[in-house]
Amino acid sequence: MSTAPTDSAWGDHYEAAYFASGTDALAMAVQMACLKSPDMPEPEVIIPAYGCPDLVAAVRCAGAVPVVVDVEDEMPFLDRSALIESISTSTVAVVAVNFLGIPERLEALSVICREHGLCLIEDSAQCFPPLSCHSLVADSVVVSFGRGKPINLMGGGALLRRGHFSEKERSSLENCPQQSANYGVPWRLKRLLFNVVLHRFCLSLIEKIPILGIGSTTLVPHSTITRKQVPERLLLGGVKAFYQRPLVHRWYDLHLLPLQNRGWILLNGINRGEACLDRNIPRLRYAVLAPTSGLRDECIRALTVAGIGATALYESAITGIPGVAPLVRAGRVTSAKGFASRLMTLPSHEDVSERDVQVIAKIMGNLSQVCD
Repeated sequence: MSTAPTDSAWGDHYEAAYFASGTDALAMAVQMACLKSPDMPEPEVIIPAYGCPDLVAAVRCAGAVPVVVDVEDEMPFLDRSALIESISTSTVAVVAVNFLGIPERLEALSVICREHGLCLIEDSAQCFPPLSCHSLVADSVVVSFGRGKPINLMGGGALLRRGHFSEKERSSLENCPQQSANYGVPWRLKRLLFNVVLHRFCLSLIEKIPILGIGSTTLVPHSTITRKQVPERLLLGGVKAFYQRPLVHRWYDLHLLPLQNRGWILLNGINRGEACLDRNIPRLRYAVLAPTSGLRDECIRALTVAGIGATALYESAITGIPGVAPLVRAGRVTSAKGFASRLMTLPSHEDVSERDVQVIAKIMGNLSQVCD
């Protein structure tokens, strides 16, 4: 087994292996956590109650059982008290999911994991760079290069292992089938088409075609972990492009600030103490919590009419996504349901101007006045 010569993107403390998707990388991270307890009949992996159903698919693909733990009130991050209560003798790992550019509180979670002998996996599919590349907290880190991710290579993923892969872990990597890496003209045309479709007017038209299912959240089963190498030049080019994106979230911080007086919550990491957040790094999208689910829905409709790609992201707790419930073990998910009902995300890509953000703030402000 050989890793691609791209480890310079991650620093000197993690060894990298590359995969066909972020889901493949997460499944391998879980599989490696299970290697530490080879006689465990049903290893369990803790995941947050609000998140992408690919979390469930990856854990199941690795042969483990996802244990869903509720998030904290009005936050997308694991409730630490509920996390501790959910740990059993079968638990092997905790997946800490970074949310739209805001990292989980890894330091606090690492303390819990060390006390219980668990592997801490940082899922940084929505956040770049991973927090652990600087803090060295997580045992494993997962990065996605899929469409709409911070580093968009139209597919692929990476698993970063603190230190080096063990002999057993290398054996697991070598047993994975390898997908050919083709980044020629067809790949470039596909990426160009994706960028065209992302244009606000094209996307607004496509979203009106129900059969395409754009924006819907579904569980896609995952059965095989597949490797795929990523050329160093391509990866470093994607990293460079990410850092060249405008800091749109700063405009949101400024122009949406008055809405806090009307019950809105800005999930920007400034006043909430979510994590160590660098405001000089671009965000995937900008997240807010509406005072009510009704006002959230009204704003999404109004912004869509104005050509703004506002979304509710995952519109339910992870257990409410079709097909998920039979595959997981879960207790209460009250906070996750409340979070899902009020969350709205706003675009932060390079085509968003400050004038766009001012229009968004005005629409949200006007609708908030009507609802007062």
